[in-house]
Amino acid sequence: MGDLISSEHYLLNILQNFTNELQSRVDTIEYYLEMVGYDEEEELPTDPIESFRLIRRLYSDYSNWVWYLEQQPWETFVEHIIAIAPKMPTEKDIGEAIRGFKLIQMVYSLPTREVAEGVLQSIHHNTSLNAMECYTIAKDMAKNNELKFAREWLNVGVEKYLEDRENEALYTQLGVPLVSLYELFVEVEDALGSRHLALSELQAALKEWPEKVSLSRAQSRLEMKTRIGKEPHIKKEIEIGAYQQCCSSECRPNTKLVCLYNSTASHFLRYAPLKMEILSLDPYMVLYHDVVSESDIVSIKNLSKGGLRRTKTFDDKGALKEDPGRTTKGFWLNDGEEVVQRMARLTQDMTNFDLEKSESFQLMNYGIGGYYGTHFDFLGFAKKESDHPPDRIATVVFYLSHVPQGGATIFPNLKVSVFPKKGSALLWYNLDHKGVGDRRTAHSACPTIVGSRWVMTKWIREDKQVFRRPCLKSI
Repeated sequence: MGDLISSEHYLLNILQNFTNELQSRVDTIEYYLEMVGYDEEEELPTDPIESFRLIRRLYSDYSNWVWYLEQQPWETFVEHIIAIAPKMPTEKDIGEAIRGFKLIQMVYSLPTREVAEGVLQSIHHNTSLNAMECYTIAKDMAKNNELKFAREWLNVGVEKYLEDRENEALYTQLGVPLVSLYELFVEVEDALGSRHLALSELQAALKEWPEKVSLSRAQSRLEMKTRIGKEPHIKKEIEIGAYQQCCSSECRPNTKLVCLYNSTASHFLRYAPLKMEILSLDPYMVLYHDVVSESDIVSIKNLSKGGLRRTKTFDDKGALKEDPGRTTKGFWLNDGEEVVQRMARLTQDMTNFDLEKSESFQLMNYGIGGYYGTHFDFLGFAKKESDHPPDRIATVVFYLSHVPQGGATIFPNLKVSVFPKKGSALLWYNLDHKGVGDRRTAHSACPTIVGSRWVMTKWIREDKQVFRRPCLKSI
């Protein structure tokens, strides 16, 4: 987001400089009009001086004005804008941002009108969306057949457009004329089965824009569908179940669990015990408080500057690929960095596991609307498949930022959720006592509403843990 803000400031400076250049030209022309004594009334000159001035101007000045007006002040500015184009967000970026909006609405049950006005969970933020932005969201949702959400956003967009109709020329120049909203409205209502409403709105639009061929064609298609009785296909909405409750407020199903000072996980903790909150004993899950210092957090974030990239996950065949259910950027930290080595020693003290064969720390950032769909951290490879690496016995998630709204780590099967608290760390076991993936550990990162969710994750492999892992209860 910092890079995007810098890019926008660069572009706004270009527009401001362009405006200054145009204003300078306007000032020059206005001064000339004042010098000439321009008056709409055509009065004949009454003296030789005025006659000469008129003849000289028409002989000399206006040929120079032709040259002046032909000079295009925008070519250089256009070149500057084109030069920065590769740094601009892509269609993929805007699509993910819109999916984040949809998830925020679904998970936290936020009305569309309130979101558009900047009211999130009854908290008023000093921002809002305009008609063009609502239309962009509606158009993307309609394309993905998320029709009910598309209709809500479109209705809000039309209301905002009509409230701000004095800026219609600007919206049209930016590619969003009012007729586009009506065309999309007709398309959405038709797809939802409200064909008569779609036809009436279409007829009203044709009265205002009779020259629009696209509206006439849409009317013909609608009338044909009505005659043949073609039924629309309505996409079933996704059920989100336990997410609504535990993403909005912290879930702790077992009230008998306690907080304590852990001084037994390693010898070092006898001298410096860690504050530990037990969340679950089966599967084992604990939350450590105040384990990462502010200075270490700053150092860790600085290591990732310019290196954050879209994160990938393992597919069924063990190959890494991008996952549409994970809108996160990540960075693998170098094990040789001093702060990373310090975090590794802390992780060993917290878990009593050997990290020698484990994966490096991964730093991850979830921006606005950032989320990670339900998944397991264990890889689930069959034990007989010796060509696969050892599985992940445990996961440690360090929270490196506060998140004012949203961003909880949720375990739906356990009905447990943990909200990010800067400096804390969440530990859980992914494998049961037989070394098999525990499906109860399915977890997700709830959408981030406000703030930026920074976490650092360590996946600990079961290799090298033969003398450290908990003893088997059965064989």
